Amino acid sequence: MPLRPQKPCNAQGCNTLTRNMRYCDEHAHLAKPWSTRNGSGRGGRPWRRLRDQVLKRDHYICKCEDCRALDRVRPAHEVDHIIPLAQGGTDIPSNLRAINHDCHEAKTKREARFGSGGKPS
Repeated sequence: MPLRPQKPCNAQGCNTLTRNMRYCDEHAHLAKPWSTRNGSGRGGRPWRRLRDQVLKRDHYICKCEDCRALDRVRPAHEVDHIIPLAQGGTDIPSNLRAINHDCHEAKTKREARFGSGGKPS
């Protein structure tokens, strides 16, 4: 079988010719592992099953503190960890809740602003 033709490395400023798909041996670490959204990501199929279970349990309605406090009903398409994984939370269903995308974004920004505690001191 004939050899693949040599092509320049995709790394910026590198003109090394390579037969690898994109990068020379020196820059091979820059190649991202091939993935698809459907089978990979956070936990793959087990996570998707758990996520679907939590959304179904919460009737696809946002269960965040803000929505509960305001008696607001918003559709939920995401699942949130009540106690974040970084703080010792787990993926057990009792630590998960359905949450609206906008609420999830706001909660994440709040947690980032106040550090690992997630709540103002």
